[in-house]
Parts: sequence; structure tokens; C-alpha cells
Amino acid sequence: MAVATPTLKQFKLFGNLPDSVIEQLCQYATLSEAPRRKVVMQKGEISHSLGLLLDGRLQGVDMTLDGHEAGLYFIEPNDFFGELSVIDQKPAPEFVISLSPARFIMIPANIIQRLIKHSPEVSAIINERLAQRLRESISQRALLAMPTPLQRICAQLLKMCQGTKEKGIIIAHAPTHQELAIMVNVTRETVTRTFQKLQKQGIIKRNGNILVINNVNYINEVASGTDNSQTEKK
Repeated sequence: MAVATPTLKQFKLFGNLPDSVIEQLCQYATLSEAPRRKVVMQKGEISHSLGLLLDGRLQGVDMTLDGHEAGLYFIEPNDFFGELSVIDQKPAPEFVISLSPARFIMIPANIIQRLIKHSPEVSAIINERLAQRLRESISQRALLAMPTPLQRICAQLLKMCQGTKEKGIIIAHAPTHQELAIMVNVTRETVTRTFQKLQKQGIIKRNGNILVINNVNYINEVASGTDNSQTEKK
């Protein structure tokens, strides 16, 4: 399916490019759709395209030695994915799966490589994204080393805070219990029990897809390991 110029211009990656360049990109861009839980980028395969998410939600995941999924990062609308393999033309280090029905644009790797060489702005944005992914990976490894599920869950909630509200911090588009369980390497049942406890105490409140953290100090104390009253074990 053809991709219109205004569709590409909504992405920060291409926002400052001349219309003539955008029009050329549209000639190579294709629009794809994926149902929930579909693999949209395979681990171990060289990425032949850069993906740009229009709507839905994707997640980068890998597999642990015991065969469990390990969530690495989320991909939200207007973000891109597959940039590492596009740059070095080596196999993708993780899977990218759809957490909900999703639409995304794919642009061939050789076109993006050519664009990087001729556009400092595009090169800078991709470099910033690579640095962010690396920092996220380092942070996630530190989180997974935390001793209790409660501590890991609280630390993950803090990482996902995206906005503020008068009476608390908001996590927009909050993940499901299963998605959160994959990120912190616990069972879905453990996440559900933890959320029930936190909601009963008024520490968090869910409103549709929005999660509000009412007691940020508590979440911070647990995540940092300074709250000694919690003895929950995995």
C-alpha cells in the first residue's frame, strides 16, 4: 500500500527533510499491518528495512536460557525500529513483536543508509536513538538484578512514567500485567497480586489505559531498596 507524504512527515526522523526528499522516500515505503502477538522483526535475521510505527504498540524481546520471554523495550507510535541492523547490516539481536494490532511503514535499508550519509539531521536522530536503546538495556539489566519482584515492578513503573497529574504521576498506555511480567522476569500472577496490593493501599490507581501513581515516595523507596518493610519473595 502506498504511503502519503504527510504520513512520513509526522515522524521526527523525517520532519526536517525537504518535501522533495520525502516524496522520494514515499516511492520506496510500504505500509504493513500486524495482528496482536505477531513477530514483525526476526532475531538473527539481517534487517532489510527500517520500521516506523504508525499506531499500535510493539516490544523488543529476547529469550532467556530457560525459554522465557524477556522484554527489553517498548516501541510507541511515531518511533522507529530495526535501526541497528540497518546501520551495520548484521543480524537483529532481538525479536520485535506486536502487543496489539499495529500498522507500520517499512523503508528499505539501502535507502535509509543513503539518507544517513546525506542528512546530518537524520544521522543525529538515529544515533540518539541507538544511545537511548543502549542506556535502556543497561538500566534493564540492573533492574533484573534487584532481589524481589516488588522492587523490580516498582522500578519498572518509575521507568515508564511519561507525564504528570495534579495528584500523581501518570503512565500513559500502561502495559498489561503480562507485558510487565515479561519486562521484570516474573509471572503474570505475581504482577497481578502486586497490583492488587498496591491498589488496595491507594498507592496506584488504574483508569483504563492510564496508570496513576498516587504515592510516588513509596514506589521510589521500594525501587531503591530503602523500604525495609517489604519482604515479598519471588
